[in-house]
Amino acid sequence: MMRRRRSARQARERWTSGRTAPLARVLDSQAAWAARYPNVERINSLLQLGPGKRYLDLGCGTAELARLLGARAGLDTRPVLADLAPGSEGLDLLAWPENLPFADNAFDSITCFHFLRRFDDDVFRAFAGELSRVLAPGGAAIIADYAPVRSEKLTALHERMLKFDAAQVDLRGWGRMSLLFTHCGFGAIDLVTLGPGFLPPIPRVAVILRHIPGEIDE
Repeated sequence: MMRRRRSARQARERWTSGRTAPLARVLDSQAAWAARYPNVERINSLLQLGPGKRYLDLGCGTAELARLLGARAGLDTRPVLADLAPGSEGLDLLAWPENLPFADNAFDSITCFHFLRRFDDDVFRAFAGELSRVLAPGGAAIIADYAPVRSEKLTALHERMLKFDAAQVDLRGWGRMSLLFTHCGFGAIDLVTLGPGFLPPIPRVAVILRHIPGEIDE
């Protein structure tokens, strides 16, 4: 466990702070995120993000996606930013997905984009439980990442391409992701389409998780 954590953090730090830092800033810029996910309004609508909402972005990187979503939604408080390694000037804390240092029901909206591919299923399953714990009744979370394809050779190529900031890469599709989120107390687990985006030409999958008011304590 400790070796896996150290490798994941070191890979992230090399990408954001090493020789690749200038490239990382370009690829994680607000313009680059807007190109990947140009339909920001749809994401905010799914999250019901707006004034008064408590918003967490986990695996925030440079935090430009969170800032873009928050600005378009008119948030009156800035997003809480967490990652496993430094990368953003506004980073609030370092956190591991299987051990989120937040109180129960702490957030109304949560995003986690292109982050979980670096962890195995045990961490993913533990993260699902933690996500359910910190997401408030009525809240919503969107988890998005790159997905596998039918061709094993092409999937293996994509995994190699996506190791630029990860020690290991495990691409999951809708079926596997939804299974890992099952039995964690979510009122709804749905596949969502976040709209077409530009490069890289690797398929993506996005899942929205909801806590329906009244179901949490039943």
